[in-house]
Amino acid sequence: MCVFFQSNFACGQTETRGTGNFESWDVNKDGVLTREEVPPGPRKIFDRIDANGDGKVTLEEHRAGGRQPKEPPRRAEGRNINIRLFTIRQSWSQEPNGFKREYVVRFPKNDLRSYPITILFHGNGGSAEPMIRNWDKTLPDHILVSAQGYQKSWNVTKERSKAPDVNFVKMILRDVVSRYPQADDSHVSLIGSSNGAGMVYRLLIELDDTCNVRNALAFVSSMTVSQYHDEQFWKRTDETTSNYDQSVEPSGKRRIITIHGSGDSVVPYYGGRGAGGIHLSAQDTAYAWATAQGYRGDQRPDIEGKPCGKNLLMYDYPQSGVTHIKVIDGGHGLGPAAAPLKPLLKKMLGWSGN
Repeated sequence: MCVFFQSNFACGQTETRGTGNFESWDVNKDGVLTREEVPPGPRKIFDRIDANGDGKVTLEEHRAGGRQPKEPPRRAEGRNINIRLFTIRQSWSQEPNGFKREYVVRFPKNDLRSYPITILFHGNGGSAEPMIRNWDKTLPDHILVSAQGYQKSWNVTKERSKAPDVNFVKMILRDVVSRYPQADDSHVSLIGSSNGAGMVYRLLIELDDTCNVRNALAFVSSMTVSQYHDEQFWKRTDETTSNYDQSVEPSGKRRIITIHGSGDSVVPYYGGRGAGGIHLSAQDTAYAWATAQGYRGDQRPDIEGKPCGKNLLMYDYPQSGVTHIKVIDGGHGLGPAAAPLKPLLKKMLGWSGN
């Protein structure tokens, strides 16, 4: 048995010794441990052991070592946004004993009978909650769900995470619907940035028709040549590797909008080696999705983008539901173009709200 923070050092300790550590760390003898009472090493996993998120670890939580069943939600703090945190337990090669993976939810304030669900994916090194705050005012009538990538990354190619992320998203959807009866799982949208956009592409390729994804926005990333080559989409039979070895025909037809800055030096707009491997160009990525969703014409030439805002050019593929927006000279963060893009995207997708 691994007892509480001792999992950082050794397994097989007895419960008595674990209790001894608890008592020695409990300086004020109030029967619980605060973060400050725990030594620096094991303090790193304090949040994992603090099952109910109240900032204190009881003897029961200490002994359980983070293996509790699903806990009640806890509220995140800040800026008057009602954000609740939930966890889902998964096991895989990096976490053979199981790991509580987090996601956060912001429920709309408006009183409606049903709400569309929008799932947000942060970039590599990012966190879930800032994504909620970034889209809170833009999508007031959506149930916003922001997932946390393992080790702050999504498993697309060579990231730190080798977690089963597609299955994680399926579990999140089921969990959200069970917790919120007003959640409309027939109207799901995906929004991802950078590594999170790579995750969006993974989901578009790999989700089956039991998940009703209607819309997808992919910011500042294109597909890798592993995900699309030889005019086919691909996935891995072993997610712990970078070997995309199984061809896939994506399920269903979605409204897909890709947004990328032509000056991006992290994921090159015109394709080539970048974060996560070798990428298709931004426009090749959009065209691949357009042809997969019924477009039969030629790819839009780079010079034929139609202005749709300051420093914004649009490449639309009729009847396919796919549009690419080029941000002229935009970097990996898009810069000043980011703010005016949101109302444009809302209009294109028919999203309501102020």
